[in-house]
Amino acid sequence: MGVGKPVNTRGDCLLNPETLVEEVEASGHREACKILERNSSYRIGVGVRIEASGNHSFFIEILVYLYPASGSLDLKALGKCVALLKELDERGYFLACQDGGCVSCEKTVPAEKLAEEYAVVKSLTEAVILRLA
Repeated sequence: MGVGKPVNTRGDCLLNPETLVEEVEASGHREACKILERNSSYRIGVGVRIEASGNHSFFIEILVYLYPASGSLDLKALGKCVALLKELDERGYFLACQDGGCVSCEKTVPAEKLAEEYAVVKSLTEAVILRLA
């Protein structure tokens, strides 16, 4: 079964959904994830889970950091994060609070749409975070 097109990330590095499947099956774990973008405000990754049925479920996860590790609060930066969370919610992402002032935003995506959704959320995330800079 083909699982979609590779995701083109920075440089010549390609992430192929089939590679994720191979990694999750070889690892003995039920989930594998690759981080594609990371900075002080957010992290974007793509991954795959093995469901109870044995099928593969692909997802995109964006972690949004509400404040820096130092704990200081920058209201302008927080406003950017809230704007991004609203955009991701409207795109159908499930939002969940995590420890350390982080919000996990996750969406299940068909393998054939993984590259497209990644490109959209990468562009959206950069636009929203940089818009108020």
